[in-house]
Amino acid sequence: MNEPSVFTRILNGDIFQEKIYEDDLCFVILTHEPLTPGHMLVIPRAEIDDLWDVRDDTYQHLMAVSKQMALKMRTAYTYKRVGVIVEGFGVPHAHVHIFGLNKALNPTIADHMAKTNKIADPADLKTEADKLRAS
Repeated sequence: MNEPSVFTRILNGDIFQEKIYEDDLCFVILTHEPLTPGHMLVIPRAEIDDLWDVRDDTYQHLMAVSKQMALKMRTAYTYKRVGVIVEGFGVPHAHVHIFGLNKALNPTIADHMAKTNKIADPADLKTEADKLRAS
C-alpha cells in the first residue's frame, strides 16, 4: 500500500500548513516554497496523481476555487498579474498553483531559484495566510 501524499497528510492534520480555504471537494494551502508571497495550492481532497484524471465535476470546482483564490490575491496584494501553473511533478497528488507576478514567469522563477533559502519562515506564512483570509 502506498503512503499518503504530503497533501493528504496535511488534510488529515498530520502536518501543519496554513489553510486558506476548504470545502467538501478541495482545500487551499500556502506552499512552504513560494515563488512570491501568498503562493497558494488548490488541492482536491481525493488523492489523484494527475489533474486530467480528476472527475469532471471536481475539476470544474477546482478551477472555480482557483479563480476565487486569484481574486483574493488581487485584493490582498498589488501584483500586476496572478499566475496559474499545473505541472504535476513535485507531489503525486493533483494541485493547482496560484501566485502573484510582477514580471514574466521565467524571471520570477529565476529569482526564486537564486534564493539561498527557498523555504518560507512559518511566521511569514502565517502573515501571508492572515492577509489572504482577510481579503
